[in-house]
Amino acid sequence: MNVKQQATKPTVAEQITQKADTLTASERKLAQALLGNYPMAGLETVATFAERCGVSAPTVLRFASKIGFDSYPDMQARLRGELEARLQSPLTRSSLPRSRNHSGHPMGELLHEMTEATISNIRTSLANINPAELQSAIELIGDCKGSVYILGGRFTSALAVYAYEHLRTMRSHVRRVSGQSAKWAEDLLDIGKRDVLLVFDVRRYQADVIAFAEAAAKQDAKIILFTDQWLSPIAQFARHVFPVRIETGTTWDSSAASMVMLETLLEGVGQHNPEQVRARIKHLEMLRRPPQS
Repeated sequence: MNVKQQATKPTVAEQITQKADTLTASERKLAQALLGNYPMAGLETVATFAERCGVSAPTVLRFASKIGFDSYPDMQARLRGELEARLQSPLTRSSLPRSRNHSGHPMGELLHEMTEATISNIRTSLANINPAELQSAIELIGDCKGSVYILGGRFTSALAVYAYEHLRTMRSHVRRVSGQSAKWAEDLLDIGKRDVLLVFDVRRYQADVIAFAEAAAKQDAKIILFTDQWLSPIAQFARHVFPVRIETGTTWDSSAASMVMLETLLEGVGQHNPEQVRARIKHLEMLRRPPQS
């Protein structure tokens, strides 16, 4: 399978999401276990996976078939491919073969390549988002009586800043976890069951970001995770998980689909409490006016 085929093929997690409404109670146990420890849980033997979830071995085989695989080993082969992909570094990706559209100019080819990959990522990502889960996440942020904490990693901190600047305009008590990770304990000191943590974590997942989210979850904060199609380990203790496509077949991963998904969430928060948001923005604009002499 070439790079482009691998990038456009749905992940096991996406196939589970697409078939979620058709799963039985026993099959949902398998889905939750796999998504909670992704993709490692699905690489266990049929017997071990079945025992872990308290279901029968035939249920595991039916589960693999129902989400679109010819067999359990077929599903495992896909998961192993995803595991390999999630560990790739920019150095590895820079050596991968590239498709060419023969436009006549190298930058023309690059523009075409990035356009096609980005549009595909956005379309595929948003098509796989569960609208009910998006609505629940919007309500969680809009109705939160405590604080909304926001955290990103090395490359996703830009998304965290973007989310912070918009959300603090729409509601009070928005805090960005920033600076050296050694200082993050000061944010953990205050976080609790009335609070929400919006966290961004993509492949080559950051240990300090994962540790913060896990600690926040243990203090009963509600976690909303933006991640990639291979799922950050934070997914196992997040209340809402929004996986989006980040691969472009080039050296660097793309944040385009993540940004569109984030802007959708932000627009939803604005629509959830429109009068409150409008009044807050109006007050902010009044405060920004220069004093009249």
